[in-house]
Amino acid sequence: MLSRTSSNSPAVWLLALVLSLQVGHLHAGEVLRARVGSYQDRYLVHVDMLIRDRPEKVYARLTDYEHLDQLSDSIIESQLLYKAPPHYRVRIITSGCVQGLFCQEIIQVQEVTELPNGYILVVVVPELSDLKYSRSLWYIRAEGEDTRVTYSAALVPDFWIPPLIGSYIFKTKLLEESLAIIQGLEQTAPGEPSQP
Repeated sequence: MLSRTSSNSPAVWLLALVLSLQVGHLHAGEVLRARVGSYQDRYLVHVDMLIRDRPEKVYARLTDYEHLDQLSDSIIESQLLYKAPPHYRVRIITSGCVQGLFCQEIIQVQEVTELPNGYILVVVVPELSDLKYSRSLWYIRAEGEDTRVTYSAALVPDFWIPPLIGSYIFKTKLLEESLAIIQGLEQTAPGEPSQP
């Protein structure tokens, strides 16, 4: 199911950058719901998906902070700055383009808290990032033999977004980036044996 809660098309570009941690090529899995909307100056993102892998492996990929760049060509750098489990500070530099018309490099310094029961809370440090505000929540849990992953975020960019991207690009990019998450999370991590 693909829907959007707003026709504010710049949100799709923001979604592409926010979700670029898992960009790749689709090979399995299923997007159950993907929505992007806006409220005042905030962009709202919600993606619900099913991953064909075990929850502990999906969780491990999302929390391998020194190697997030292995999940996506869009990630230039991923660095763990501070570690005091369950709290971490991570610096990520991403680079992304929409239809070759607008490209942006984004720096995010994130305060990550690994909460119990499969939740991961990520809050951006605005003074060290290219976002004025960003708060997101990952929820990873078993569903049968697969893993259900829900990602919800609210963000305010601290950079200019071009005003005319259009409805078609909005829908296309939203679906493309949502499906890309599945690939990034389903890929076998380096050094792990392939699953049957």
